[in-house]
Amino acid sequence: MAFDIRGFYDRLDEYYAGYDNAATEQFLKDSLAEAESFMIVPSHCCRCDDHMDHTAEEQVEAMSDEERQWILECSDARVAVLNEMACFYRGISEFDRCLECFRAVEEELQARGMENNSSYAVVELNMAGALRLMGRLDEALDTFKKAEAVLLASPNTDDYELAGLYNNTGLVYQDMEKLDLAAENFEKALTYLVKVPDNDAEIATNHSNLAVTYYRLGKKEEAERCLDKALAIFETLDGGMNPHYAGALNTKAAVAYQSGRFEEAAKLFVAAAEKTKQIFGESKDYAILCRNASAAFAQDGDKAQADAYAALAKAVTDRIG
Repeated sequence: MAFDIRGFYDRLDEYYAGYDNAATEQFLKDSLAEAESFMIVPSHCCRCDDHMDHTAEEQVEAMSDEERQWILECSDARVAVLNEMACFYRGISEFDRCLECFRAVEEELQARGMENNSSYAVVELNMAGALRLMGRLDEALDTFKKAEAVLLASPNTDDYELAGLYNNTGLVYQDMEKLDLAAENFEKALTYLVKVPDNDAEIATNHSNLAVTYYRLGKKEEAERCLDKALAIFETLDGGMNPHYAGALNTKAAVAYQSGRFEEAAKLFVAAAEKTKQIFGESKDYAILCRNASAAFAQDGDKAQADAYAALAKAVTDRIG
């Protein structure tokens, strides 16, 4: 095979480590052009005058085993590069380009008759996730259902794939304000997640998602139980620096605040703010959490702390806009 897929991934890692999006994008474009340049079969038989009027299927039948293998390897390379391009564009919020790449992968796999393959389902899952981020929720849901049909029919589907499917479907229903269906899907995801070894971060995140949904449904006790489970796990992950930790603390604080436990809420908002500052710096989220802490301190009658955290929030907001 002329295209070096392993070398492609190694070089892509180097580009990402350089934090230069323009250079990374150009490398991906150049790699796609290179992969596609190899997709000419190294034989002229199937393109000679005797075969020009044949269908694509008939031309494939006319190929040798070596030619077919060449085509498959070239297709694998093109799919690999397009997948990485799609993920790159999703990461920089260029969602239209992201979808364009995923559509190209989808078409490539369809041309190979792989619509019932788990690889095809993964592309659908990724595409559905991008559609959700774009706010195209009905399309996202339809695409998740399409992926579900493939995954459930495939004997090679694993528990992690199904957990991801139902967790992300739950997020779509949550965005749609269909909270009962969101909870149902998060619960279904958890039944698969607990079967996957070394999966604590995903389990904790799932508990957090469930907690938010229960909270919005008015089920405060269920929400707090899920949050306690999530926080117990997050405390042990990444030296307490997991990026989802602060979100779980914030949700726990919000539940405490709504329940009238203002002193507890204030402490939790402060903890969430400090964790956010540690991980992400003095961001907009940090300012919001400081504002929340100020409100909780005010409700608890601690004017000095309320004023201090209000001042912190204002200073950060004034600086970053």
